Amino acid sequence: MSNLRENIEEEKISLSFLFQSFKDWISFLISKKKLILLGTVSILFFTISYNYLINPVYYARTTFVLDNENSAGSMADLSSLASLAGINASSFIDASSLFQIDNIQELYRSNSMIKETLLSSASHKNDNFLIIERFVKSEKLEKKWKRLGVEIKDFKSKKSSRVQDSLVKDLIKLIKKEYLIVDKPSRKTTILEIGFDHKDEVLAKTFNENLVSIVNNFYNKTKTLKTGLNMEILQRQADSIKMVLDTSIMMLAETDQSIPNPNPLTKVSLVPYQKAMIDVQANGAIYQELLKQLELAKVTHRNKMPLIQIIDKPDYPLESSKWKLLKTIFYGLILGFFISVLFLSIRRTTDSL
Repeated sequence: MSNLRENIEEEKISLSFLFQSFKDWISFLISKKKLILLGTVSILFFTISYNYLINPVYYARTTFVLDNENSAGSMADLSSLASLAGINASSFIDASSLFQIDNIQELYRSNSMIKETLLSSASHKNDNFLIIERFVKSEKLEKKWKRLGVEIKDFKSKKSSRVQDSLVKDLIKLIKKEYLIVDKPSRKTTILEIGFDHKDEVLAKTFNENLVSIVNNFYNKTKTLKTGLNMEILQRQADSIKMVLDTSIMMLAETDQSIPNPNPLTKVSLVPYQKAMIDVQANGAIYQELLKQLELAKVTHRNKMPLIQIIDKPDYPLESSKWKLLKTIFYGLILGFFISVLFLSIRRTTDSL
């Protein structure tokens, strides 16, 4: 019992000591209210100055959805067969969708796509420029490149030197590391977000737009390459057979005209006409079948085209790292008060030691 009473008394003493220490600390802060106010106002002024004097980073974002109806449709038979076997095939279809979105993500990070974007042109307020030109000026690399014997105007020509290729590779590494964002916000959706963050607002927007356009066009062409080639071959064959069919029809007409009243008893005189008729029928059947195949190829080609629907795209003014005035004042006051209180508390502790 005595030990229990001693423990209770010690706890009471500890609580009363803590409470008294807290009261002393509050009293100390109240006595230093002018210093706290001065420190808060000073830090608030510094926060506002920093927010409006430092160049902000602009955020260019494009989000789009990749429609995977084709992949799901192509796996419909697999799904039905798997359901008969008691297997859930949705995982296969989801995997196919992820495979497509993973492919296009890697395209956005590829060196070739970024290089093509850097060498592409853009315009702003009637000013035409190369993306690489704007990027190099923003990064203040002109003098460094001139010392290496390379100028920005050299990139306007199709031929490039070894030094130019090396410098472009360095830019690509910098872009991947510092500025480019390729993200999939949700694992369960096929929505992709492409971002480019930079202190140059025009560069951020134009680079983002050009990269999205170049990659999506390349992805579209790649997905429909085989079906497109097949459609072109069938179209050429159909045009060729159509010409042959027209020629055979003309020959049939000429043969029929050369023998207006054939003698039915002389069978030999009917042979040229019959041959021409067979050619017309054969070529007509071939042409009809090719037209069927061509229409099927067109439908297949359309079905193979991936639907990339833009949801959001960057528009001026872009969102930036710069805070609004009310937000700056709010955070500046909190930060200033906290730092002032912390500084005075540390100083009081050190003086008491």
